[in-house]
Amino acid sequence: MTAWAGLATAATLLLAGCGSDDDGTADDTSSPTVTTSESSTAASATPSPTTTPAPAGTPECADVWQAGGKLPRAYGGCAADGLLVAPDGLGCSSGQTIVRYDERFWAVRGGTISGGDVALTQSKEYKDAVATCRG
Repeated sequence: MTAWAGLATAATLLLAGCGSDDDGTADDTSSPTVTTSESSTAASATPSPTTTPAPAGTPECADVWQAGGKLPRAYGGCAADGLLVAPDGLGCSSGQTIVRYDERFWAVRGGTISGGDVALTQSKEYKDAVATCRG
């Protein structure tokens, strides 16, 4: 992939949620059992399942986190082995949040899920997305 294509992909990822009537901030705090972890690092360990049982209707992580799929706008976490896995978020200067999972996937709420092949720490596309995010 060329540098321009990588930057275009990163820009598309970050702008996917722009212009909507949902900025994602209400979703971050709507449930007292789900919290978003804002991190200053480019990649962090995926939050392990909590000891909190996943609420009924919480989608399985394996069903949500598939490259090329869409991260739901109202994403508030997923279930692994019946336990809640809270969103792992990286705040952007635009106010958006890049949500990460399993140290391999990332997306903004309502955007296309990227990653899956390599760890975030090794992904040029992810590093470019973080650089754009952080401005």
